Amino acid sequence: MSAGRTEEGESDAAEVKFGLIGLGRHGSRYAAHLLTDVPQARLVAVCRQDRKRGQAFARQHGLTFHGDYRRLIEDPRVEAIAVVVSPDLHVDICRSSAKAGKHIILEKPLATSLAEGHKIQELISASGVKFMLAQTLRFNSVVREIKRLKNRLGSVHLMAFNQRTEPFALAWRDAPGVGGNILDIGVHLFDLIHFLAEDQVEWVWCRRELIYHRHTEDLFAAILGLQKTGIICLVDSCRFAGGRSGRIELVGEKGQLVGDHIQGTLVLIEGHLSICLEPPAPVHTVQKALKVFVDCIVNDGHPPITAGDGLRTLLVAEMCYRSAKTGQVVRAEMLQN
Repeated sequence: MSAGRTEEGESDAAEVKFGLIGLGRHGSRYAAHLLTDVPQARLVAVCRQDRKRGQAFARQHGLTFHGDYRRLIEDPRVEAIAVVVSPDLHVDICRSSAKAGKHIILEKPLATSLAEGHKIQELISASGVKFMLAQTLRFNSVVREIKRLKNRLGSVHLMAFNQRTEPFALAWRDAPGVGGNILDIGVHLFDLIHFLAEDQVEWVWCRRELIYHRHTEDLFAAILGLQKTGIICLVDSCRFAGGRSGRIELVGEKGQLVGDHIQGTLVLIEGHLSICLEPPAPVHTVQKALKVFVDCIVNDGHPPITAGDGLRTLLVAEMCYRSAKTGQVVRAEMLQN
């Protein structure tokens, strides 16, 4: 970690130099924030599979381009790695980064399977580097307002989550074991369950369907039961919609909260009254995640979203896949033992 400089040349706050692996649609968001919006962070190197576009971006912004992510990790200037690639590459990238002593912020999901997720957790624990999983919806303004207000509902017995997105023309999203909707979008919703309910999933029943894709599900729907609270959760997601939405509903004995983290709306229902609330101003969730991660590095703190959190979402994803295959309810202990 290096020190920045003021205009007078005196030492300023500590600065974390980043390398970015992945510069596609979502990786470009990370790049934009690292270039302009995250205090104490500086992007110095990028890696992209499309070499021509990667080199052009690096030239435009005065960065170093690496055609191989291993070379970027080995770059002595790079202190932290932002990883925004398909999840089948996560284990190898985390292994190389941990070995090199580089801090890691990793786009969800943690891995493509629970077994791979455990490998990543072991690598991180053994290395001592800072690691944060970018479950960015935790930083969404509507989500955080729902969490703040949930006690107003009294005892919550039912929660519902869904997400609608348009199709994406990304080949890996139709790759078996890598790009299914349960693993791609579902882990966001499973993490919201853990974040808002502060409880773990005990059992799952799930069904999935292929609409446009040949190998991976575009649509899934699941019923989940939580361990301590007994809350029933309804979760569904599709990737063929003509528009985007992300509904969250908490149903309690004293009222209901109904929000949409994409549309930015929030309604409180009490009795026959429906009260439109004004959530806090929308934020760039990737920027927030990066800022929290950088603060943890600079101040030697503990990142709030861990590999363990990622393992919990992968466990639910694997429960969903097994249930969809067998048609049966799957309990957590069936995969943990």
